[in-house]
Amino acid sequence: MQKPELGKSICVGDNRGVFSASELNGEWVQTNVSYNTSKYTFRGMHLQSSPHSQSKLIKVVRGSITDIVVDLREDSDDYMVVQTYYMEKGEELFVPKGFAHGFITMEDHTVVQYLVDYPYTPEADVSIHWKSFERIEDIFTRSFGDLIISDKDRDAPVIKDYKV
Repeated sequence: MQKPELGKSICVGDNRGVFSASELNGEWVQTNVSYNTSKYTFRGMHLQSSPHSQSKLIKVVRGSITDIVVDLREDSDDYMVVQTYYMEKGEELFVPKGFAHGFITMEDHTVVQYLVDYPYTPEADVSIHWKSFERIEDIFTRSFGDLIISDKDRDAPVIKDYKV
C-alpha cells in the first residue's frame, strides 16, 4: 500500500509519482463530500461511463481511509490492476478517467471530498461489485471485520456484466 506525503498528491496511472497539487491542471466542475459516521464504511467501486467519464481529485478532509482504484482502461498495460493507498487528513489522490474508485473509512466521522472534471450524469453512473477484483476481496477478508456497505454497492453487478 502506498502512502502520499502529507500535503502532496499521488497521480494514479502516471509514472511521475508524487507531485504537488498545484501542478494539476484540472478544470473542476463539481465538488462532492462524503461524510461517513462509522469506521469501516465501504464506498465503491464507482465511476461514470464514457462519454461522461470523470477524473477525480480525492482529498481526506477528516479521518483516514484506505483508498482503492482499479484501472479499467482495456488498452492499458495495467488493465484490472488494483492499487491501494492509505490516506490521512490533508492527503490527496488523483484518479484519471477510466478507473473505478472506492474507499474504506479507517475512523469514525471521516470526511472525504472529491472534485470532478465532468458533471454527475445519472445514466452514466456505474457501480461494480468489489468481489469482481480478487485483490480487493483479499484485502477485505484479511484486514477488516464487518464492513458497512450500502445496498447500492452490495447489489452492484460484477465486472463481467460491465463494459467500459
